[in-house]
Amino acid sequence: GGEAAEAAPVTELVAAAEHPLPRQADTLARARAFAEPLISGETLDTGENTLAHADAVAAILKQMGGSEAMQAASYLVYACTHLNRPQEVIAKAFGESYAALAVETTKLVAVQRQTRDVDAAPNSARAQAETVRKMLLAFSRDLRVVMLRLASRLQTLRWHAASRTSPPTEVAREALEVFAPLANRLGIWQIKWEMEDLAFRFLEPDTYKQVARLLDEKRAERELYVAQLREQLEHDLRAQGVHAEVHGRPKHIYSIVKKMRG
Repeated sequence: GGEAAEAAPVTELVAAAEHPLPRQADTLARARAFAEPLISGETLDTGENTLAHADAVAAILKQMGGSEAMQAASYLVYACTHLNRPQEVIAKAFGESYAALAVETTKLVAVQRQTRDVDAAPNSARAQAETVRKMLLAFSRDLRVVMLRLASRLQTLRWHAASRTSPPTEVAREALEVFAPLANRLGIWQIKWEMEDLAFRFLEPDTYKQVARLLDEKRAERELYVAQLREQLEHDLRAQGVHAEVHGRPKHIYSIVKKMRG
């Protein structure tokens, strides 16, 4: 079957969130050039190169409808930890709003890491998810910070999938129980769906593979059914004088499993 496609683009949401970021000439190129010597030779805890991660985060933000100013911020966040006085240095080069965004996002990353370390004991997964959820809500007054974190977590999951490595369980669980619901609340459904499937793939690999195999066996049949249904619905709407485009897509794996379990 299929689910309704994205109801509305998130461009307006993104534009509203990044309003405080001033438009400057060549901001994206300048931000990347500023960060490159600081981060190009280092790797994140995951093993991914930091500059490559920042490039990917900027690309995800662009796909979400973020401006060049928002994409530029992704580089400044990773440069932050290498500066003695990040607020002052970034403000001087790019302005106060960029400095505030980079520093706030860096603070959130540090608190998240601290929360994971404190809650690493067994049976604390739910408590950890709740702690991070509350923390994100506290930061969500600035949606730019939240969107940077969503893009970063999605890229981390993509990198693990591409490199055939597994993220720490708490990172995948945090994506499933905190970040994906937040993306859903903001209406960024494409990020929600992909994050859920990737996180579920790491948390329950056997179930994921089983469902993926079953879906793959029926893929052609399902796609044909959705296409026929879409054409029929468009035809029936036209017959009623309604001119509309009808879209359909296969359900995502985590969504299927969750409904079956429900």
